[in-house]
Amino acid sequence: MIAYIIPLICLILTIMATLTCLRFILTREGIYWIIPCIISIILTLENMDTLLVSAETATMPDYRTMRNIAPVLIAFFWYMMIITFHYALRFKIKVNRYRNENRKNRKEAEFIEKMERRKRRKEYILEEKNRENKAEKPKLYQEKEEEEWTSLFPD
Repeated sequence: MIAYIIPLICLILTIMATLTCLRFILTREGIYWIIPCIISIILTLENMDTLLVSAETATMPDYRTMRNIAPVLIAFFWYMMIITFHYALRFKIKVNRYRNENRKNRKEAEFIEKMERRKRRKEYILEEKNRENKAEKPKLYQEKEEEEWTSLFPD
């Protein structure tokens, strides 16, 4: 069981580095993360191979030698490099505020226009319904023919 600890730690660190790179590829500075992602994938495959080889052989390696501790150090420093690279890019690449504000204003204007269109459509539908269901004045009470109906009643 002890033989699996170092290769497993290496594999976990490189998988975390690979997933971190994949996450950062989807950000606005994603072009910078392609090469670190490829290197992380290569290190992950190498550490997976090391874990499989140690699983096939039942011999216990001596962990006091630099040869057995080097993969852990490489994986750890690689993961720390990725985190440092992320923070360095975050401070170096500034947010384009003009473009973001312009985009927000455009989206807000489109939303307001959409709401006004909905409101106008509702008003139009109500006007159409009122026009269709409008009751007409009976001819008896219309002003033009006032003499006709008043002549029906004797004074």
